[in-house]
Amino acid sequence: MDEVDALLADLARWTGESAMATAARSRSRERWLRQQAAEDARFLSVLVDLVEHGETVVVTTTVGTVARGRVVAVAADFAVVAPGAPGQVGHATLVRLDAIASARPEPGRRTGEAVGDRSPATTATLADVLGGVAAERPRVTLVVGGAGAVPGELRAVGADVITLRLEGSPPPTLYVRLATVVQVTLL
Repeated sequence: MDEVDALLADLARWTGESAMATAARSRSRERWLRQQAAEDARFLSVLVDLVEHGETVVVTTTVGTVARGRVVAVAADFAVVAPGAPGQVGHATLVRLDAIASARPEPGRRTGEAVGDRSPATTATLADVLGGVAAERPRVTLVVGGAGAVPGELRAVGADVITLRLEGSPPPTLYVRLATVVQVTLL
C-alpha cells in the first residue's frame, strides 16, 4: 500500500469514527431532551396529549369511579370523557380535574411519555358549562364526594351550588355544593 492509499484509509477511518461520535452525541442529546421534557411534564399536559391522540382511556377519580372513553376536551377545571370510538353512542362525562386520580390508555395501547407544560384550549369552567345546559333541564348523574351517585334533572347552577330535581312525588330538590362534585354524566 502506498502513501496515498494509507492516507485514504486513515481518512476513511477518521471520518467513520467522527460520524459515530456525532451520532452518539446526537442520541445522547435527544435522550437528555426527552428526559428534561418528561421532568417538566404536568398532568394537565398529559390530558391535552390524550385529546390529541384520541386514545381510549380509563380515567379513575379520587372517589374510585371510573370513566372509560376518549378525552375529547380539557377545560379550566374539568375534562370531558366521551364514549369509546368516534360516533359510538353513549353519555359524555365531565370530570373535575382535581378529582382525577389517574388516566391510562386501555390495555394494549402504547403512548409516549408525558411531556411539557401545556394549557387547555378553553378557559370554560364546570360551572360555566353546566350553567349553559341547565336551561334545557337535562337528566344527569352527579357523583358527589362522600355521597355517591345522585341522578336527577339539572335545574340551575349558581356560583357555588347546583340545583338538582330528584325523582319522587312531589319531586324533592337537592342543592349540591359545586366544589364537592367529582363528575357529571349527561344522560
